[in-house]
Amino acid sequence: MTTGQAAGVLTRTDIHNIRHYVQHKYGDLPSERRAEIVADAMQRIVLRQLPDFPAAYKKQVSSELLRSIAAGGQMPIQEKHIFEACMVLSYENEPILLEALHDWTERRLGVKLELESFRGIVEEAKHIISNPLLAVEAWDAVTGAAAVRTADSGVLAEVIALPLSSRGIKGKPRQFLIMAVLLGATMFGYASWSLPFSDTVAKTNKMPIAMEKKAEQAEVKQLQGGLPKELRYVEVDRTKLVQFLQKKSSLLAEEPYLSAIINAAKANNVHPLLLFAITGQEQAFVPKTTKNARKIANNPFNVFHSWQEFNTTISESARVAGKTINHISADRPADIDPFVWINLKYAEDPNWSNGVSRIMDTMVRQIMIE
Repeated sequence: MTTGQAAGVLTRTDIHNIRHYVQHKYGDLPSERRAEIVADAMQRIVLRQLPDFPAAYKKQVSSELLRSIAAGGQMPIQEKHIFEACMVLSYENEPILLEALHDWTERRLGVKLELESFRGIVEEAKHIISNPLLAVEAWDAVTGAAAVRTADSGVLAEVIALPLSSRGIKGKPRQFLIMAVLLGATMFGYASWSLPFSDTVAKTNKMPIAMEKKAEQAEVKQLQGGLPKELRYVEVDRTKLVQFLQKKSSLLAEEPYLSAIINAAKANNVHPLLLFAITGQEQAFVPKTTKNARKIANNPFNVFHSWQEFNTTISESARVAGKTINHISADRPADIDPFVWINLKYAEDPNWSNGVSRIMDTMVRQIMIE
């Protein structure tokens, strides 16, 4: 499985896993060729995370991103690095580019931003990047404020007190600079936008009712995700499921494994057979005769890379697998097969989706269809 989303777009662990995979699969190739395969895999991961720009612009942003990585040694690559790399493009006369970056930012933040407001944010972000004296990051101009709005009496800005102690121009605290950036944007007519509170603010301040409702709606949306109806939770015939697994000599037919996986599927609104199909693809349903079967059964999904690296309980690994599927599926384009979309971020093997899909089809025919 590929890396956790929260850690970054491309982490050190990602690169370690890519190198390990390439070494294992292509160990007979010259080191230069293996390095090329690793670099290509890294670039493909980054390209999939970029806004939906035309191919030529994606290549330009990707080159800028990888150049900045090489120059600064930054790792992991995070959303802020992508956003900053996108500032190399000119958006003034290219509405398709601004709309793509706008859509990408909304998906990443889980909020709605008016396009004209966002145009002002991009202009301020470009200003920040071009001014090395500003001790503030361009991404902070997008995420730093809890709310900014205009009113008849003027502009009100609520500013998050960032935990970092970085100082700005003439020793001004970092959050002061963010407020100045945001107020500057509103003075130029880009005021009607809203952003969620950070964890720091949420813990210390009462969230406005409107924002609280928006947060609840976002949570429901994430739970539903981009999974089609046929991959969402349904009750399954446990007797038939156990019989199917027993034919595979699967340890997962026993407790606590069986119920833990079904419960995790229900909690995350994922079809139980999808989770079991993943265990079939990853670990052949964990046959009892397999060496270390009991340990493998603790994490038959290979979440957080492998059962060796993350040997937990079946309840925890199933919970992570269910949440990961929802997280990955949340921004799935309607025209892309859900298995293929999950494959892009869940597994390096491009044939993983074919295997999971076939296994689930077989299970559905034998367990769900009378």
